[in-house]
Amino acid sequence: MVGGLAVNRQGDPRDRVERPSMTLELLARHDSLEVTRQRIASGKLFYLDAASDWEGFELIYVLRGELRLKSDDEEIVLHAGDFVHHHGLDERALFHVEEEAELLLVASPPSFHLMRDEMQDLLAISRSVEDKDGATEEHCVRLERLALRTGERLALTGDDLIALSNAAYLHDVGKVELPDGILDKAGLLTDEERAEIKRHPEHGAKILEGRRELRSAAALVAAHHEWFNGEGYPNGLCGEEIPLGARIIAVVDAFDAMVTDRPYQPGVSVADAREELRRAAGTQFDPTVVEAFLGVLDDAP
Repeated sequence: MVGGLAVNRQGDPRDRVERPSMTLELLARHDSLEVTRQRIASGKLFYLDAASDWEGFELIYVLRGELRLKSDDEEIVLHAGDFVHHHGLDERALFHVEEEAELLLVASPPSFHLMRDEMQDLLAISRSVEDKDGATEEHCVRLERLALRTGERLALTGDDLIALSNAAYLHDVGKVELPDGILDKAGLLTDEERAEIKRHPEHGAKILEGRRELRSAAALVAAHHEWFNGEGYPNGLCGEEIPLGARIIAVVDAFDAMVTDRPYQPGVSVADAREELRRAAGTQFDPTVVEAFLGVLDDAP
């Protein structure tokens, strides 16, 4: 063995964080340089910060999969073997994962701990909701993916898409604050219990406001049960008073709830769910958002 050469096997322990839609693994570190490997599921977003938020050298090499980088004036698609690098960005660069991707990342100064802590925070939040409500990671991932596609159809870009991504994934986080026994109660709810459940959007917004990277998603979570005609909750907002991201989440969440089998009720067909969305357009849902979402289903059923 050559002196000073470190060999690491595939199964050797290393600093790693994993969730179903993303894996981050620190491969090597030397002084201010880090090399990491990241797996990201299709339909996800990730971004590189502008120099005002993080200044250093970054290289991203695509090991497999497909990424789409979209700016105001062009769109670039990256495949296995392609790579990008920078030393300070004028503005945040947003990548869409079109096919599950595996990336090799080289960065200086070190940033693994920042990404790891953010992922662990999201994982802890999502698991707390699952423990409380029996929701699944797959439900959250589906909502995130469909919401992003709908947002793109409605011309959302940049930070608005990032906020939508986080809010869709964490839309029901406020349920962790509800009293035990309400969400899984077998019988009819009392008026007091129904009123308590209607507070979960506000609870969720407060949780997200306490985390800098999730603050922009808080307003969307707070309003995702508002109705287009003003009859929703918690604040009775109507029309464009409701943030567009919240109107998108409302439609996607309702669709997923309708077509998903539950222990107490089988899901309906996609055709029936589509018809129900059209029926409720203009009352519960924004008609423009409904049409955009149905277009997403037409493109990728």
